[in-house]
Parts: sequence; C-alpha cells; structure tokens
Amino acid sequence: MIYGYMRISTQKEKQTTDRQRITLEQYASENDFKFDDIKEERISGTVKAQNREVFGNLKNDTLRKDDILVITDLDRLGRDADDVISELKDLKAKGIKVVSLDIPYMNNWEKVTDTTTDKNNDSMYSMIIDIVITLKAHMAQQEREKTVSRINQGLASARAKGKTLGRPQAELPKDFIKEYKKFKNGEYGKISALQFAKIQGIGRSTLYKYINIYETPEGR
Repeated sequence: MIYGYMRISTQKEKQTTDRQRITLEQYASENDFKFDDIKEERISGTVKAQNREVFGNLKNDTLRKDDILVITDLDRLGRDADDVISELKDLKAKGIKVVSLDIPYMNNWEKVTDTTTDKNNDSMYSMIIDIVITLKAHMAQQEREKTVSRINQGLASARAKGKTLGRPQAELPKDFIKEYKKFKNGEYGKISALQFAKIQGIGRSTLYKYINIYETPEGR
C-alpha cells in the first residue's frame, strides 16, 4: 500500500495543500503508480507528530509493514529535527519505508520498491535512513549550540552594558524596612518571624522574600 501525507500550518489561513498534492501526484505519475490514499492535515508545525490526529491514525492504524509513505518534505514528519528523527526511527522499526521528495537518496522510487533485481536494496535503503537520521541529529545539535551561543553572547553584551539580568527585583513596601528594623532591634518584643509576618499582614513566604531582598546590597 502506498500513502501520501500532507501537512499545512493552521497559522497560515490562506495556505493550502495544493502544492503538496500536485507534487505528490506528479511524482506518482512519473513513477507509474497510484496512491491508495493521500492524507491531509491542517495543524500547527509546533505540534509534535505524536500529537497530530491524522498522522497518528495513519502511522498507528493504517500503515503496515512494507507499506510506503510519501511526503514532499522530510520536515512534514515532525515539529523539529529531533521529532523528525524520532518518527523516522519509529517508521523504520515498523518496516514502513519513507519516501521524501526533497532528499535525493530518499526519492529514488526504483531503489525503494525494487526488491527483485537487487537483494541489497532493503539494506541500502536502511543505510540511507540511518545516514539521514545521523545528519539530522548533527544539524539539530549544531542548531542547539548556535542558540546557546547566541544567548550567551546576548547575556555577555548586556552585562558589559551594566544591565541587570533576570527577572526584575520586587520592590519592598515603604513601611516594611522601618518595621523590619524594629523587629530586628527587639522593639516588637520576643515574637517569632511568623508572628511578625501576621502583624504586617503578609504570609511567611512573602516575609522571607522581603527579607532576602532587604539583605542583598541592591535591596538596601
């Protein structure tokens, strides 16, 4: 059985699957086969593949061992590189072949389907998938490293300009410092911190937050 899968983002109201459908049908015509079905899904690209209803039903309930799934772009399979890798591994484990038209070695229809003239085709296809997975993993790691590097550069630049990083520090109520000094000096008598918090009309966690702010150099 041969299936096609198309996905477009819900964030792009005017976007349609026409381009993908035309590309899939043209590929089928050029390689002399017909799709048993082409599944279409409109869902945000930020949603992981496992949470996509149409794709999930296709993978778990429709596709069987030795079936073929054809997509126009490999990235249609998942939210990001890691998600694509996970789906490729899962489909491979189920014995389902993925034809991705944007990947040269994954769109060779004869190599994917011909198991009579060349007994090594299955192992060749498996090797190609492993290579794609490795490349995707490498690209994902590079992107993560670039992101971390950009963040660190931004933080360093902000520090160099004297900017305070992190969440803005909460301001202390005007009367707290005065009353807290009285508490520390014993003007409230022998009462606990919890009793002092109750007198101020605040909870224990709020009291300790205020104390922490006050005790730091910036809070004084």
